[in-house]
Amino acid sequence: MKRFAVKETHLGKKSHKNKTQKQGHFSGALNYLRTQEEKIKESQVKQFSFFILGFLIFYLLISWALSLAPDIAYESAAGIPLQTLLGAQGISTTSGVTEAGDFFFEAGGKTIIISWLCSGVMEIVVLVSAMLASFGVAWKKKGIGIVIAAVSGYLFNLLRIWVTTNIILTQNLQTIELAHDILFRVVLFLYIMVVYVAWFYWAATKEERKNIFSFKK
Repeated sequence: MKRFAVKETHLGKKSHKNKTQKQGHFSGALNYLRTQEEKIKESQVKQFSFFILGFLIFYLLISWALSLAPDIAYESAAGIPLQTLLGAQGISTTSGVTEAGDFFFEAGGKTIIISWLCSGVMEIVVLVSAMLASFGVAWKKKGIGIVIAAVSGYLFNLLRIWVTTNIILTQNLQTIELAHDILFRVVLFLYIMVVYVAWFYWAATKEERKNIFSFKK
């Protein structure tokens, strides 16, 4: 019994030692990353270059992860709530899936297709990728930013397609084309820019905000 107890104690010490070593390796890696980030932040050129590189990497990784689900899942997530809003207006709709696999519904004698680009996923991915690639922001605030990007992106897109659908159902072709171009292109860029700038101003340190307006090679 005594030998067993000694052996068990020895194993416990070994397990604790391994755990301590792992924690040490993790802390060392974290400190290394922080040191490298501080070096990058010393140069505006490096910071911009790494921001673009990080943005592209995050964008590709997130897009790949989302591509594992079928497009119809994202299209339905936008199209079904839109039908609910139209129903509250007294507009009856019937929905289905096109031969190409896109979600569609019929209302007022017109067929409206909700493609992947109409789902709002791309705007959310762009915002999240930019937030993750940003320097001078704590990861906790990046996490909050991701939640803000997802929720606001979804609600904004739903409002956008609801307004556009009402225009489609009530206006002529020229007005429809103009509204579609503005709501689905210009407004998107403005939305992404406003949300990102507001989030960054709130999340970044004072020093980082100052560096945005100064240029250092």
